[in-house]
Amino acid sequence: MTPCSETTDRLAGLRTCNGGGHRGTVIEHGVRILFGTAVGALPAVSAAQARFVDAKMYVQAGATSLQGDATRAMNVGVMVPSGLFKGISRDAGPLTLHWDLWGGHWRSHHADGTTGGYSQLGALMAWRYQPAGPKSPWFFEAGLGGSVLDGLYNSGQRRFSTAFQFTEVLAIGYRFGPEKAYEVSLRVQHFSNAGIKKPNPGENFMSLRFSLPW
Repeated sequence: MTPCSETTDRLAGLRTCNGGGHRGTVIEHGVRILFGTAVGALPAVSAAQARFVDAKMYVQAGATSLQGDATRAMNVGVMVPSGLFKGISRDAGPLTLHWDLWGGHWRSHHADGTTGGYSQLGALMAWRYQPAGPKSPWFFEAGLGGSVLDGLYNSGQRRFSTAFQFTEVLAIGYRFGPEKAYEVSLRVQHFSNAGIKKPNPGENFMSLRFSLPW
């Protein structure tokens, strides 16, 4: 078998020498989608920097279950207001509609007793609703986007066939502190490839997030 060339593009270097061409193509496609989403969010980032309290950064930890063999995830990311869809009411504040951009790491246990780690990039657009108006400490969120892992996820029980995954999230949170600038939220997030390739078992995480002004 001919070894992989050392001049292979670094992005395509995520491929493996054994049957990695298709996998690398899927990863590259996912990275392009996420890169385009992030570039689209840049105007919102610039606007948010002028209003320090409007943009937030966060840390997040979660797992697929409370059992010992669960896959665990750690994320760091930013939330920035979006100027898209002008018809959406902004009465709930600048984060009523926002971009959520993150980098993370998954750690899973395999059926043979080994463990595997997967780096992740993700982006989604989220909509926030505060039932009692903009001064309410409580809020709900719903979001839709995509993410890409640097390998094919394998938890022993679940195996992904693609590195790119769509993602949906539902969350409930509480704002506190001066001007309610700090937040904690409980989040349920689903990842799957929407049938792009089989198998498509999907994976669900329950996470806790802490956010603070950027």
